[in-house]
Amino acid sequence: MKTKMNKKALVGTVTLATSLLLMACGNGTQNDTTTNSETASSEMSMSSSQMESSSMAESSSSAMSSSSADSSSTSSDMNDTSSKGIENKTFDVSMEDAVNKFKETYSDAKITSVSIDNDTNSYVYKVEGYNDTNEVKLDIDAMSGEITKKDTDDKDDVSGDDVLDLEGLVSPQEAMKAALDEVGSGYAKEWEIDSKNGKVYYEIDVEGSDSADDDVHIDAKTGEFIGFD
Repeated sequence: MKTKMNKKALVGTVTLATSLLLMACGNGTQNDTTTNSETASSEMSMSSSQMESSSMAESSSSAMSSSSADSSSTSSDMNDTSSKGIENKTFDVSMEDAVNKFKETYSDAKITSVSIDNDTNSYVYKVEGYNDTNEVKLDIDAMSGEITKKDTDDKDDVSGDDVLDLEGLVSPQEAMKAALDEVGSGYAKEWEIDSKNGKVYYEIDVEGSDSADDDVHIDAKTGEFIGFD
């Protein structure tokens, strides 16, 4: 009888121990699952934060690149405009050199106009005048000083008022600057010295301006603005 009771007690003890062990294991597994879930959630949160930071960085970089491109485009436009104009160009042959070349070629001629034109991608001084029998013209390369063209026509109606007084003129660069300052934009494409009623003036051909009037008259003696043509 006593032996049977001991056996029952032993079985009960083993059963209780086994139950406690299983419960402990179950709690451990649950804790591990909870820990793993919290870790995964934390990692997902960090990943989302990193993605947001990366997106913000890319957006900022894109904006900076766009701004840089706009700035580069503006700078390019400005350089392009500047490269088209002759207000900042330096020629090996000056206006005075071209006038002297004309006088050497036509020693008895009086000068009625001096200009510079862009002929087939090269700049050429054009000096015109007349003598007792003919009207004469001479084209001179602005870089080499070579005569590129000579022309003689029958004398037309000309008067003493057409003759240029070339003493004491402001330089073409000063006249072009005055013209561009008056217009406020654009570039100087060409210029010509002419006279009207005995008054000598520069006519500056301004291109790319916001103004509808692109031919600007500048007093050749004073450098002051006269008007538009």
